[in-house]
Amino acid sequence: MQTLSTQTLARMIKIGKWLDKSDLFDLLMEANLWTKRIDQDDYRQEILRTVLNDARDKAIEEDDAGAHQALLDFARALVEFDLRDHVRDLVADLAEALRSDGYELVDQVTDYQTVRGWRHKVKIVPFDASQAPLHEEMTALEHELSTRGYTEALGHYQAALKHFSEQDHPSSNGQLRTALEALIVNLAVDHTGYQDSGRANQGGLALKNLYVRGGTGPAVTGAPLPEKDGGTLIQGVWDISHLNGSHPGLSDAQEARIRMQLLTGAMLFLLRHFPA
Repeated sequence: MQTLSTQTLARMIKIGKWLDKSDLFDLLMEANLWTKRIDQDDYRQEILRTVLNDARDKAIEEDDAGAHQALLDFARALVEFDLRDHVRDLVADLAEALRSDGYELVDQVTDYQTVRGWRHKVKIVPFDASQAPLHEEMTALEHELSTRGYTEALGHYQAALKHFSEQDHPSSNGQLRTALEALIVNLAVDHTGYQDSGRANQGGLALKNLYVRGGTGPAVTGAPLPEKDGGTLIQGVWDISHLNGSHPGLSDAQEARIRMQLLTGAMLFLLRHFPA
């Protein structure tokens, strides 16, 4: 099961370590994370590391949906707690980490005021309908690239997945763009007679061979796509992949996730239209 990343757990620990132990224990119990392994004499950080990592391991290794939900419930309980101002500043980092894992933290300030300000009520909602968004599509894409021997595209795509899981969003975007370019060149060579010059940055030229400008369709499998039946789609994805790109600071978790979904789908679309 895909669950919260260790980066997200670390941000939860950074918030939780500021709570009184009694309050921390209450939140763990509320989230159904209280276990016999908890040593109440340990430091708060060590308690949280033990409990959260145990739940994460259980979610992954035993495919335990309850453990995964407990982690989400604890994140929600943390944000809803009456945090001091200097601690609440850490919530933005947690929200960004959750976005990388596929969840949006929706913060709703209520009309109930505490000694530290307005009471917060939050929801943590998934971006995708599945708890493992795009997992099957990613696996299928890796398999197809490997089967066809498109090793450059495969290597860059796998690097993009790795950087994405590590929440290194600019690097993930850059690797995705290069993977798409490598695939476009491969398909243009195999299906249109395009000559690979071996030079870098030839994706835009190769792409012009994969669709017919002004073409209205219908599309014919293996032939260049009509502009009105797939060509505009591929050109648009290519253009989007070059916006912001891999430059540090220009891509947040949500944008990186959208790019991952969009380019994964577009690459599968191309491989299906231009079969081996």
